[in-house]
Amino acid sequence: MPGKALSVMGLTSVLPTPTTNEQEIYNWTKQVSTWNNDTAAATTTAITEQVAIVARQKSRLTAARFAPGAAVTGTAANFFTLLVAKRPASAPATPVNLITFAADTATTDDVAAFAARDLLAAATLATYVPTATAADFDLEEGDVLTIAVTKTGSGMTFPIAAVSLSLEPRT
Repeated sequence: MPGKALSVMGLTSVLPTPTTNEQEIYNWTKQVSTWNNDTAAATTTAITEQVAIVARQKSRLTAARFAPGAAVTGTAANFFTLLVAKRPASAPATPVNLITFAADTATTDDVAAFAARDLLAAATLATYVPTATAADFDLEEGDVLTIAVTKTGSGMTFPIAAVSLSLEPRT
């Protein structure tokens, strides 16, 4: 069927069939997910790796923001490290670390309560070492991004927090 007939004031016209469908529009849209830590983790308690988002199509990690519900003040000896890793659908047993945020330096790693830290922008600084290459930020359908928190020394409380991850479609 070429389209739908429309009659207005005695004139009939055939409307063209749309060239896109809902799935195509869905595929063009950004995918955003927020991982929530609903309970503060005590100073020595790590948070094991957890799923944050599953890529629904070929995409690229374009934003990562950390928003703690309490102030974060780093120390050189006792701190937490927030890790964002990719688990490729083709090799899920082999994680690729994308972002490392170590709250180990007072002033440069401090984050005020309810103030979001752009983890991708910070990843270019020496204190936020991205161990991945640019291509590692590209995801295939079914790739999984995970979040984990490790502790160093006697640790540091990891507050109630949210990490928001944004994926944009790519070809």
